[in-house]
Amino acid sequence: MKLQIAFAVLLSSLLFCSTAFAGEFSYDAIAERYSETRFDAKSVTEAKMHGECLVGLKELNFQKRDDFDPVAEWTNYRAISLLEQFPPCTVLIMIEVARKELIEQGNES
Repeated sequence: MKLQIAFAVLLSSLLFCSTAFAGEFSYDAIAERYSETRFDAKSVTEAKMHGECLVGLKELNFQKRDDFDPVAEWTNYRAISLLEQFPPCTVLIMIEVARKELIEQGNES
């Protein structure tokens, strides 16, 4: 009986904790819980910039097209491997330049 009561108390505690934090996984909510290690304002701004650059990469690679675009296929594949090595905004700049050059080379052929 004591084991059942202990289990019930433990289960209620876990349920309470999980519902107390449910939906509170935004950066602001997490930073509030861990205030001693939160990013400074400059780091948050830089992270937001990189988030927008990720959207830029997505937009670059998934534009509506009537035909298969080998340049988009190439940049999509390269972007994934480059993101393992460089920040998103650096990758976006690299891919924009590469895509422009590939298109220009394709037009010259």
